[in-house]
Amino acid sequence: MSLICGVGVYDCVGESKTKDYFLWREMIRRCYTHSVKLRTPNYKDCLVDDFFLVYSNFKSWVINQVGYNQQGFQLDKDILVKGNKVYSPNTCVFVPKEINCLIIPRKSVRGEYPIGVTFDPKIGKFRSQMNAGGKKRHMGLFINPEEAFLAYKEAKEAYIKEVANKWKDQVDPRVYEALMKYQVEITD
Repeated sequence: MSLICGVGVYDCVGESKTKDYFLWREMIRRCYTHSVKLRTPNYKDCLVDDFFLVYSNFKSWVINQVGYNQQGFQLDKDILVKGNKVYSPNTCVFVPKEINCLIIPRKSVRGEYPIGVTFDPKIGKFRSQMNAGGKKRHMGLFINPEEAFLAYKEAKEAYIKEVANKWKDQVDPRVYEALMKYQVEITD
């Protein structure tokens, strides 16, 4: 038995090259390695539930999850519970990268305006735009940031539902339900 990052209990000999071990170790590293938290501020306050701190527990959970063996699926902790910071059996699911990238907080690069809003000084208006499938979508120009945000919110929520419907039959039903109910907030 050995410890990973001083907290994760590796209790299965000879499995350090398996997919589930790699997922478990990376989850622990994201939450308990100082350099990772500096490089990726989204993980600043993240923790791993006591059950998941033990590798054999994580392994028994992970092999039964929808999407676990799907190519391009990633472990996610905050789609089922918006803003969640704890990796646990009740909050984690596997989702395709397209879904995982839908709802990434980008506060560190956003600036002073709400999500989806920038100011264009050349024309003196606020621009509303978002990324959808790797392409920028422009919702228009507005006289204030609140109107621009509302246009972003409407377009982003519609796009999230579109992506949810695309993946509906391939993801955990809880993922689909969470995405269909997802609401973009001005504080996101």
